[in-house]
Amino acid sequence: MRIRTAVTTVALLAGLVGVAGCGQSYEEKTEDCLTALKARTKDDKAKPSECDGIKRKDYLTLVMSVAIDDLGWTGEDGKFDKNKMLDDLTDGN
Repeated sequence: MRIRTAVTTVALLAGLVGVAGCGQSYEEKTEDCLTALKARTKDDKAKPSECDGIKRKDYLTLVMSVAIDDLGWTGEDGKFDKNKMLDDLTDGN
């Protein structure tokens, strides 16, 4: 009887932890990760804890997005602007 009660309690707690972890959608997690990446200092190269649980490919895409934005290679719509990149690279700076 004690074993059954213990197993039931553990299963119930595991279920509650699983439900609590589902509070954020993947999209919300990536938005939090992007915000954290934008907020870190230029010298900070560590992966923010907000990015835990983000797929590697998605994390790398977010890192590149922040880097391209920091270089000024995005247009007003927030998308990569090839002409801005080419202007910057051929400017001679």
